[in-house]
Amino acid sequence: MNDLPFLTTVSDYMRQLAHIEDFYKHKIIKHSIKVSDEVTLSAIELTSATPKHTLVIVPGRAECEHKYAELLYSLRQQNLQVFVIFVRGQGMSSKVIKGSFKCHIDDFNVYRKDLAFALDALNVKSPYLLMAFSMGGLISLDFLLHEKNKPQRVALLAPYLWPAFKLPEPVLKLLVNTVGNIPLLKYLYTPHGAEYKRIEFKKNIHSHCFDRYETYHDYYGLHPDLALGGPSFAFVKEALKKQLEIMNSNVDFTIPMLTVTAGEDHVVSTPHTINFMRKHLNDLSRPKYFNLSGAYHDLLNESDEYRNLALTYAFHFLLNGEIK
Repeated sequence: MNDLPFLTTVSDYMRQLAHIEDFYKHKIIKHSIKVSDEVTLSAIELTSATPKHTLVIVPGRAECEHKYAELLYSLRQQNLQVFVIFVRGQGMSSKVIKGSFKCHIDDFNVYRKDLAFALDALNVKSPYLLMAFSMGGLISLDFLLHEKNKPQRVALLAPYLWPAFKLPEPVLKLLVNTVGNIPLLKYLYTPHGAEYKRIEFKKNIHSHCFDRYETYHDYYGLHPDLALGGPSFAFVKEALKKQLEIMNSNVDFTIPMLTVTAGEDHVVSTPHTINFMRKHLNDLSRPKYFNLSGAYHDLLNESDEYRNLALTYAFHFLLNGEIK
């Protein structure tokens, strides 16, 4: 199902690539939001002369602003004002460890506060719409639990509610908390983390779409300063603490929420996400969820049958409050 004709197919994307690049360079506003003398946050904006809605997008870990060029290009005539907001250490926001591309954080709560600060600086007030991917989904759920400037509706794509590790949960918790608290080790990469290194398409676990995957990584080849690395032990520990807090919370969701998961996700645990949504089926606002069987994690860079289906669900829900 894809009854939203504005969504680009991969053939559209490759055919219009030069136009999309020009659009991104000249039509997308780039913001640098000063939090302190040490921290600035990056945001990009798609404007509209007659916006019907404001959409806020919270990206995943280790993404760059340019990843959203295709999506913003497809939304350019939809009467939407769109902000893509990057918390510290992500995109072109200030690095947490100066001079390092490592994904590190000492307190995951800072991410939600960065999002709140950016929304205030950009004058985004409720009612607005919120869409988030992967780590952005975890940040957004934390934001919903603790902040006052809440969105009208929320769509989460493959949210990072639990890592797709095969270790038993008690072993994972013990390992992460032990290593993550040792001062000399907490800044180190995890065994799965390292500086950015391009992986050939046939070995990747993020996308089935050759053209989107190759174009995405070609951009990092041209802009190595934007290629962020993997997570530190401290980041994984802090993320795990936040995941446990949210998974064990007795909050009653009151805001309409849709979650789309990837059936072949090797980055985040789809079963944990589905179980979390089922736990809240009796909330005041009953969450909706769909699992895309066969899809890899990066739904925004996936093949059309996964990407555009996920976005069709998301935009029908965000714009109309329904799913077709």
